Amino acid sequence: MKRLRVLDVYSLRLLLTLLMLSGISVSVGISSWYSTRDSVHQIEELFDAQMMQSAKMLELFYHDDAEFLVQQPSPQVLHVPEGGVSTFAQKADALKLAYEHKLAFQIWSEQGKALVYSDNVGVEPLSDFVAGYHKKNLTDGLWHVFSYFSTKHKLWIITGQRDDVREELVSQIMHNAFIAPLIVLPLMLVLVSLIFYLLFRPLKALERELMNRSHNDRTPLTMSLPKELVPVRRALNQYITTLDKFIARERRFSADAAHELKTPLSVIKLHQQGLEGLLGDETQQRVHLAAIDSGVKHMSHTVEQLLLLARVDSIEELNVKHHSLLPMIEEVLNQLMPMITDYEWDIDIDAAIKIRCDRFYLLLVLKNIIENACKYSPRETLICLSARQEPQAIRLDIADRGLGMTPEQIDSATERFYRVNENEGIGAGLGLSICHHIIELHGGELTLSPREGGGLVVSVFLPQ
Repeated sequence: MKRLRVLDVYSLRLLLTLLMLSGISVSVGISSWYSTRDSVHQIEELFDAQMMQSAKMLELFYHDDAEFLVQQPSPQVLHVPEGGVSTFAQKADALKLAYEHKLAFQIWSEQGKALVYSDNVGVEPLSDFVAGYHKKNLTDGLWHVFSYFSTKHKLWIITGQRDDVREELVSQIMHNAFIAPLIVLPLMLVLVSLIFYLLFRPLKALERELMNRSHNDRTPLTMSLPKELVPVRRALNQYITTLDKFIARERRFSADAAHELKTPLSVIKLHQQGLEGLLGDETQQRVHLAAIDSGVKHMSHTVEQLLLLARVDSIEELNVKHHSLLPMIEEVLNQLMPMITDYEWDIDIDAAIKIRCDRFYLLLVLKNIIENACKYSPRETLICLSARQEPQAIRLDIADRGLGMTPEQIDSATERFYRVNENEGIGAGLGLSICHHIIELHGGELTLSPREGGGLVVSVFLPQ
C-alpha cells in the first residue's frame, strides 16, 4: 500500500526535547550566574574581613614590644619563602602553604618609620597611611591592602593580599558552577530521550495498528491509549464508522441499481428479438434494431460489472487452494470462443505450473484481461500468454497488439470508472479496477507496461 507523502514540518519529540533541555540550560545558567556573583561578593567580604582581623591580631601581638620596635635602628624583617605550591589544585602541607608568599603585612610608626614587614613586598609602604581598603599595583601584580591605625600604640598596621588569590578562588567556583551542568546536560539528554521514547510508544503502537490494518478492516480501534490520545482514538473510530456506513450505502446503491436495471434490460432485449423476427428485410428498421441491440449489450455488460464490483467489495475471505494454471487458461478461452477465433494465439505455459488462488475469482480476472486484449487489438493480430516461475511469485503475462497506453494512462488504468478514451464508450471503466482488487486480495500485484513493437502487457504476480 502506498503511503501518502506529506511535508513533515517538525518532530514533536525533538521539539519537546529541545525545549526541555533549553529550559534546563537557561535555568542552570541563570542559577550559576547568580550563585557565582553572590560567591564573588562573599569572597571579597571574607578576604577583606580576614585582612582586617589579621591587622587587629598584629596589634594585639605587638603591643608589648611596640615601644621597643620604635627605638630599633632598623626594622625587623619576616622572611617569606617562595613556596613550591602556588594553586588550590596543588596539595600543601603546614611548612609549604600554598598562599604564604601571596600574603604580606607591614607595621609602621606614626611618624612613618618601618618597624616590621614581610620581605615579599619590600619596605615601601603598601598604602598612603589612610585607614581603609585600597588597591596597589606592585611588580608582581595587583594587591588588595587594608590600613589600620592603632590609636593605643600609635602604629600603622597594613595587611595585604595579592589579587590572584581571590581570582583563582572565584575562577574555581565559576568552573565548578558551570562544569557540572556541562556534565549533567548529556546525561539529561539521554534521560529525556528515553522518557520521550517511552511516552511516545503508544503513538508508534497506534501507527502500527493503522498501517497493518487490511483495507477491508473497518472495525473500531480498541487498543489502550493514554488519556491524551483517547480523543484521537474516538475521532478515528467515528471516522471509521462514518466511512463504513458510506461504503455500505454505496455498495447497496450499486447492487440495487444493477439489479433494477437488469430486469428492464432483459425485457428490452426480449422485445428487440421479437421485433427482429416480425420484420422483413427493411434495411432502415434493422439498423435501428442493431443499434438497440448494441446499446442493450453495453448496458448489460455495465450492469454485470457493477454487480461483480459489489460482490468483490464484500469479499471477507478467499477460498484459496492450489490450482493448475493451464487448465484455467483453457477454460477461459473456451468461454470466449466466438471472440478469440479472430486472433492468433501464442500460449507458453508449462502444465506443471500451479498457483494458490481462489479459482472462481481468478477466472474472472483472466476472462476480463483476455477479453480486453481481444477488444482493443486489431483482428488477425497475435496475442501472447506466458507464465514463468520467479523467486517469490508466479508471473503471468498477457500481451496484445492494441494501441497501448501512455505512462499517465497506465497510472490511472486501475481506478474505478476510468476509461482510456471517454469518447469511444467501450466498457464502464471497471474491469481492470476489479481485477486489481482481486489480485490484491490474493496478496499479489497487477501491473501494466507498454509492449515492445506496440501494444500492452498486463502482468499478474501471485505469491507462491
